[in-house]
Amino acid sequence: MEEERLEMKLGSYGGKVSVLEWETESGAAEETMLLWGIQQPTLSKQNAFVSHSSLQLRLDACGHSLSILQSPSSLGKPGVTGAVIWDSGVVLGKFLEHAVDLGILVLQGKKVVELGSGCGLVGCIAALLGAQVILTDLPDRLRLLKKNVESNLRHGVRGSAAVKELTWGDDPDNDLIELPPDYVF
Repeated sequence: MEEERLEMKLGSYGGKVSVLEWETESGAAEETMLLWGIQQPTLSKQNAFVSHSSLQLRLDACGHSLSILQSPSSLGKPGVTGAVIWDSGVVLGKFLEHAVDLGILVLQGKKVVELGSGCGLVGCIAALLGAQVILTDLPDRLRLLKKNVESNLRHGVRGSAAVKELTWGDDPDNDLIELPPDYVF
């Protein structure tokens, strides 16, 4: 028997995609991914889930209410993208949460290195899911990153999180390369 597939066009790219239905108790992950995919990229609005003019994002993840601070005033500096949260970070974080909930992914006890962590949303969610996370970014981004990690990972964390400086082209700290990570985000 051949499976029926619903085909549709994806966002303003106009590319064809097949919508897959997963049999789960909660279709939240699928809905999030589909909604993001259908509307991205829009010509008038780069970020639909997160306002870059807001000073913080509140998001429920892993049974916690996260409050991630942003620094929208830093966006005016050339090359600074890590001062705000992007839709892709929200989608990746929610995907990780639902993949772990569904048993598709195991992060408990796994070593994760997040490159260019920015505000730290994805790394915080991975730590809440049990990963031993090293969040990395450039030196001028570390203050905001540390503040977000410290304020969101105080209680009920199954894993751990450490913030480290990493500049592309420089030799990384030994703890980043000593034991290879299980995952790199």
